Amino acid sequence: MKRNPLFLSDKFMPASLPEVCAPRKNLLALLDKAAEDGFVFVSAQGGSGKTVSTLLWLNRSRRIPVWIGLDSFDNSPSVFYKLLATGLYSLQPDNENMKKILMDTAFSATPVEHTVELMSEMYLEDRQYVIVLDDFHLIKSGEIIKSLPLVLRRLPRAFTVFVLSRGEVPDEFRPLLKDEKKDVIRREDLRFTESEIRQYLNIRGHFLTPDEIKFAYMATDGWAIGVNAIAMSGQIGGRGEYDFADFFEDLTWNTWDDERRDFCIRTSIVDEFDTELGSALSGREDAPELMEALSRSNSFLSRLHGDTYRYHHLFQEFLQKQMHGWAVDGVMLYKTAAQYYKDHGDYSHALRYWLMSGDYKGTDNFLFLFLFRGHKNGVADYADFLHSFFMESLPERAAREAPVLHVLYAWYYYLTSHFEEYAKHMDAIIRNLPRIAKAGNEFVEFAMLAFHVDYRKPLKTQVTLFKMFGKVLKFYTPSGLATNIASFTHNLPYMHRSNRDYSEIALNPGILDKIDNTFAPLLGPEWKYLRPGILVSFTYERNQLEDALEQNTAVLRLIGPENKPDGRICVMILQHSILWQLGRFQEAGKVMDDLNEFVDASAQYFLPNLTAYRTKLRLFRGDRAAAAAWMDQYYVTETDHIEFFRSFQHFTTARAYAALGKTEKALHYLLLLREFGKNLNRPLDRCEAGVVLASLYWTMNQKKEAEAELEAALEILQPYGFIRVVADEGETVVPILKRILSRVSEKDYAGPLTRSYINEVMLAAHRFGKDHAGYMAGVIKRKDKPLKLSKQQAYMLTLLSQGYKNADISEITGLSIPTIKSHTAIAYKKLGVNNAMDAVLKARELGVIE
Repeated sequence: MKRNPLFLSDKFMPASLPEVCAPRKNLLALLDKAAEDGFVFVSAQGGSGKTVSTLLWLNRSRRIPVWIGLDSFDNSPSVFYKLLATGLYSLQPDNENMKKILMDTAFSATPVEHTVELMSEMYLEDRQYVIVLDDFHLIKSGEIIKSLPLVLRRLPRAFTVFVLSRGEVPDEFRPLLKDEKKDVIRREDLRFTESEIRQYLNIRGHFLTPDEIKFAYMATDGWAIGVNAIAMSGQIGGRGEYDFADFFEDLTWNTWDDERRDFCIRTSIVDEFDTELGSALSGREDAPELMEALSRSNSFLSRLHGDTYRYHHLFQEFLQKQMHGWAVDGVMLYKTAAQYYKDHGDYSHALRYWLMSGDYKGTDNFLFLFLFRGHKNGVADYADFLHSFFMESLPERAAREAPVLHVLYAWYYYLTSHFEEYAKHMDAIIRNLPRIAKAGNEFVEFAMLAFHVDYRKPLKTQVTLFKMFGKVLKFYTPSGLATNIASFTHNLPYMHRSNRDYSEIALNPGILDKIDNTFAPLLGPEWKYLRPGILVSFTYERNQLEDALEQNTAVLRLIGPENKPDGRICVMILQHSILWQLGRFQEAGKVMDDLNEFVDASAQYFLPNLTAYRTKLRLFRGDRAAAAAWMDQYYVTETDHIEFFRSFQHFTTARAYAALGKTEKALHYLLLLREFGKNLNRPLDRCEAGVVLASLYWTMNQKKEAEAELEAALEILQPYGFIRVVADEGETVVPILKRILSRVSEKDYAGPLTRSYINEVMLAAHRFGKDHAGYMAGVIKRKDKPLKLSKQQAYMLTLLSQGYKNADISEITGLSIPTIKSHTAIAYKKLGVNNAMDAVLKARELGVIE
């Protein structure tokens, strides 16, 4: 949404407390103790009083708060960290350095790094602050959960952090807890006692007998929202334990007049609303006064900031259920919200509420603004947003009434490599093309783009079917529509393995002539260098490195300042790869320096893939520290599904796991990647996964599996003449290639592989392996030459691991200190280390000691 460029501090002020609150002295004492450690995690079910209890503590603590209320649309790193950074900036709105970082257009590309940089620019002041992350259970992003502890550790000591959640403490957060029993506040801590219920009711002017108080406690089990419902009416009700709807309907809702109930029902359709939206939804000019009165009199409507409010989620759910029996036009309410957000430039929320109206026939305009006029922060960020958008599926009639929705569906499922769903919606696009064309020419171009990446159809077939688009296409977007939708390479670093695998062109280069007059205009001026660049990529894959260098250098000269960053990065990555493979490391280093500078200045969204590429090169040299560093990156998280735009990173993760000896995890990723390559018809991805799998099987002494896996990959690669994807595994694949060559050389061999091809691949792998130990080197060494320590040497390391010094060990074992030093020195030598700490760590890693 468009906002004032100067972020106002009231945006991050906590909600106002109701006029009357229970004092909760014991609970506040618990919060005081937890806050001493700087990090408090409040974990309890909805309605337990997490928010009000924290507000009470804040009110008493006199600390300066930054309150951030979260929702499911904050579940992407760029949005989440923009909120956090803006909240921090609101504390020092005159800090120009913080403002510059916050307003940087690259913030969304590297939000974690920008947030840390912004923290470093804060003025040191003699004041105490509190950051509250409310409703944190709505944050599911593995990247946020993994990175947030790293970010919070960089806060100045003047900050205390409260996390309010319905969920348990994530494992990643446990290092932030100094004392889990003290620092985690749970439901039982938040529960009202009988004494507190009596005291609270007395404050509200309700004087119940001891038996009635006991009954109130039994009815609510001390559940805060239930106690509050009783306090608002002075009566004990409720037909079911822990049921807010029963409490509220019996004790409060039925006592309200119709005007108040009507206002609440109408405004409950949105997650938060300001006075303008509240007036539009309710049709009441006095909405601001009513909202203020409601927020003061109860804790079910809270002021978020300025004139913006939200209902407690349990109350909101209750209100939305009441809507079905109330005389309101729900369709018109959602349309009103959609129009409000459209007018304020928030096209994602506008589209969301329009779809919620159920009037799908009016979707075209809102989807157009969302797809072609909304701000895009790169593929990963956009996909994260779409994850939240697709959490709840639309009914089937939605796409029937608004066929343009098939375009959005196809793009999302393509990006996230849900190939069956993509195919379903791609087929629907073709069936509905004339209707989609009525929605606008840009939708036709988008449909063409979706068709071009359809993995089920070869390029040769696609160019012949182009005529069906020509019938409805009026013109091309001059700058190229594909280049304006997040990223035309989807942030992948090799142009021939980007939006689709273009290996088919290696067998039939004439396809490029057909593409020139069909799909190429979607790329605008980028096609000028991408066309020859794809052919250079094949020269590289065939290991014709000198020719590839000459051709790619010419391609680099075709790129000008007007071209998009994505294609430039692809060409620069290939230039570096060629020089690196040729052993011209000084020249390669210069290209890498230029690439780093360019990405940092113009394409920070590419940093994860650039880091993956650099890590891959270090792994080829046997650098296990690089593997560990890669696994520590916040965007490297566990997954059971390969998302297309992150596939390059997943290959690095698989290699890193292999280098670290975590075989099962490496196999898990490689099998996923192999199936990903098969399902999306990406032969190079499928074969790379297969080659790495073969190498891993070989180290595991599964010789037959290794041979079968590599042979399958070679049979795919041979028609193209591709060598590098196998040769890059170096000496690890050489013994497997020898066995395959031996079998291919037998007279009765009837398979497709040729001796000349296998021999060429084997020679390239051997040449590469001479200078690059490979990420499997450490694994092979441990497998071939298992480390053996004597019982005494292992015992010395075990005692060292338990914190004993040499003098202690002498007392325990009766051995002299020189003897102990002799045993440990030999152990150090066998382990290849020179101190006790490294010896213990490596011995544990190798399983020599527990």
